[in-house]
Amino acid sequence: MDKKFEINIDSICIEGERKKVKNLHLRITATGKVKLSAPLYVSDAEIGKFVTEKLDWLKKHLKTSRTEEFWKFDQGGYVLIFAEPYKIVYNAQKNAVSNGIIFLKTSYDVRETALKAQLKKILKKKTEERLPFWEEKTGLYASSFVIRDMTTRWGTCNVKTRRICINLQLVKKREECLDYILVHELGHIINRFHDKRFYNYMNYNFPDYKRVKKSLGEP
Repeated sequence: MDKKFEINIDSICIEGERKKVKNLHLRITATGKVKLSAPLYVSDAEIGKFVTEKLDWLKKHLKTSRTEEFWKFDQGGYVLIFAEPYKIVYNAQKNAVSNGIIFLKTSYDVRETALKAQLKKILKKKTEERLPFWEEKTGLYASSFVIRDMTTRWGTCNVKTRRICINLQLVKKREECLDYILVHELGHIINRFHDKRFYNYMNYNFPDYKRVKKSLGEP
């Protein structure tokens, strides 16, 4: 098998690459592609066995992927920003957001990278506005926050460093969803578990959290 290869199994196309890694690793990208990393000298048979064993996992996560509307990058398409549709215009004079339109200087060919970078700026700015409010309300303070494109969680909190990680895909949800995640992750600074104490904290600081959580869906 070549360094870069494709595996087609049960109508699923997997883009594989041999590289300097210790273990076989399978992931679903933000655009819904399935990618496989394999150690340089692992056999074709081992790769085939690994993929077969992961087939049920793949089907489940591809079915529940949240990428279908958010990751359409067609010319004249749109993207959701805090639950509102914004038209995407490429080859603009400058990057900007105005009157329901997101303008990008980039060409259509590198649209995914450029659009994600612009959406990250939008979500970062909104988080910078909302995080201090919830820190003051809860009395809990994050050391910093970072925005990443995650596929399985809306947010995480490193208890030791108090650093919060926010899922980029929150940019397409209503602003209250970002508020919910910020309160949720701040709560993990003092309690890493989802126990009675944690939910008492949520009820006190964000009484409507169950409704908002439900609107996010899984996870």
